[in-house]
Amino acid sequence: MEASLKREQRREEIRNVLAMSIPIVITTCSRLVMDLADYTMITHLDGVKELGGAAQGAMLSSQLIMWTFIVLGLGTVSIVNTFVSQSLGRGRSAETTAYAWQGIYLGSAYSVACLGLYVVFPIVINMIGHSPQIAEFELMYCNIMILSIAPTIAGEALAGFFNGIHRPKVTMWSAIEANVLNVAVSWTLMFGLGPIQAMGFAGAAWGTVVGVSYRFVRLLLVFLASQNHAAYASRTTWRFDTAKLREVARVGSPQGLQWVSEVIVWMLFVNVLIGRMFADADLIASSVAWQFMRISFMPAIGVGIALSSLVGKAVGQGDPKLAIRFTRFAVMMLLAYLGTLSVIYLVFRRQLIGWFNTDPVVVDIASRIMICAVIFQLSDALGITYNAALRGAGDTFWPAMLFVISHWVIVIGGGWTIATLKPEWGSIGPWSAATFLLIFLSFALWWRWSSGAWQKINIFNNETK
Repeated sequence: MEASLKREQRREEIRNVLAMSIPIVITTCSRLVMDLADYTMITHLDGVKELGGAAQGAMLSSQLIMWTFIVLGLGTVSIVNTFVSQSLGRGRSAETTAYAWQGIYLGSAYSVACLGLYVVFPIVINMIGHSPQIAEFELMYCNIMILSIAPTIAGEALAGFFNGIHRPKVTMWSAIEANVLNVAVSWTLMFGLGPIQAMGFAGAAWGTVVGVSYRFVRLLLVFLASQNHAAYASRTTWRFDTAKLREVARVGSPQGLQWVSEVIVWMLFVNVLIGRMFADADLIASSVAWQFMRISFMPAIGVGIALSSLVGKAVGQGDPKLAIRFTRFAVMMLLAYLGTLSVIYLVFRRQLIGWFNTDPVVVDIASRIMICAVIFQLSDALGITYNAALRGAGDTFWPAMLFVISHWVIVIGGGWTIATLKPEWGSIGPWSAATFLLIFLSFALWWRWSSGAWQKINIFNNETK
């Protein structure tokens, strides 16, 4: 009888992981689909082929430039998920919406500060030193995308609330609707329709701004709806709470700084170690290969967000063993998913690349980059899972320091060294350093989780467990 009860308990836990993961995976993939749709549409713009794929090369590089400035706020407010899920586990329902409001305030203040980027972007793009054609597209895209910062960060705080209370379908549907709107607006503005004149590349950026703005408004309306107010007092916890805001900033800022460091590293990796040290073909090839890598890691990040919510609630309930079981199953899920994709990428990599670019030089370089992806993807599954589990427990400082140091030493230091000493390797040199990084991180994060140090952390300041 006892064995039967344990089996049923395990099945229920697996169902919980799947019920949380599937909607959040769809949500996280929405931005992937949004960007992939834009990337596909720009390949059909008049003059793209004549410009040698400059718009394709500019898409990834300009997105990385933008995310360099967005992720400090985004990473900080994403910790709302942990506060909400742990508050839910502790039975303090009103605190869940109070933390969501503080996340919105924190993100809004950061967004206002980012308006100064209109002055910064030309300087940054000029320092990167891409070809004039690519640089023109980059500046155009970034100047428009500044308007997406506020709704993106505020939307993340609200998404953290709904994921934290284990209602991920709300964020899922808002993302799906935003995606449909983005495609419709982007297509209309890029190619023109009726009286609307074609804007070309700029239309992709405007479509994204409209999509993320719609998502924020949609989530806010549900957040304030009668059902949520009755259960979580969402309309009465709006007051600015200095203590709670400090808690969000204290636990979330290491993660925000980690995300900033990561994006800066990958921005330098793509734009300098590859785009500047090698030919435009290497930059375009990396951009094409990146689209398929995102198909791998974006769903994995979605599972990670779901796991953070589950671990957070388990920790709030004082049940670390349940958190460990959730994490173990998430690892198995991601190993199966990324292992399957690795086989597909290895066998069909040249055909997949041909969907976006048929230039023989680009296809050859991108196919070798895909081999690097095949090598590091299983390690990435472990790294994403254990980092998410640690975040759910509120263990953000140690992983943040690990990520910051290892990214700069291995990717930038190691990538530059290989590119300098072995220039004949081309962009595969820096990609080899990136591959080693992800393998290293998987072992380090596994060790941190296995040590159990996360069980001693209390994210609620001046309280004892």
